Amino acid sequence: MYFIGIGGIGMSALAQYFHHFGKAVAGYDKIPSPITKKLATLGIEITFEDHVQSIPPAYKNSKSCLVVYTPAIPKDHLQL
Repeated sequence: MYFIGIGGIGMSALAQYFHHFGKAVAGYDKIPSPITKKLATLGIEITFEDHVQSIPPAYKNSKSCLVVYTPAIPKDHLQL
């Protein structure tokens, strides 16, 4: 699962939930924060660069990876 906007309170909670149950989780957020720092300590990979090349390879297959994004992400966001 790849979360775009993973640093928000709701998205981070979802990411932690799925990570807790053994799902592979990674994500993007605009800026580092205490929330993204906590996610990283859990082993969740987070990128802060909004280009497609920064998405980890395991999360680029649209047939096998669910992308979850917050409405705060603009429709023209490069990773969408």
